[in-house]
Amino acid sequence: MALGKKRLEELVRIAGRLPEREQLELIARLSAHLANKRARMARRVTWMEMAGVGAEVWKGIDAQEYVKRERASWHS
Repeated sequence: MALGKKRLEELVRIAGRLPEREQLELIARLSAHLANKRARMARRVTWMEMAGVGAEVWKGIDAQEYVKRERASWHS
């Protein structure tokens, strides 16, 4: 969500009125929040974690029959 430059300047002004200790705490909290957000976004998924994903899509479909039909479509 974009705050806009005016709103951001207002927040900086408000933060500037905090005591130094609280400003440092605010910086630490914002940094930790962003670091956690980045870590969650960058988390790699292993193949083992993908087990079963999309199973409902393939439910009731014979894999060998599917592959046979797909290969046959290449030649038509």
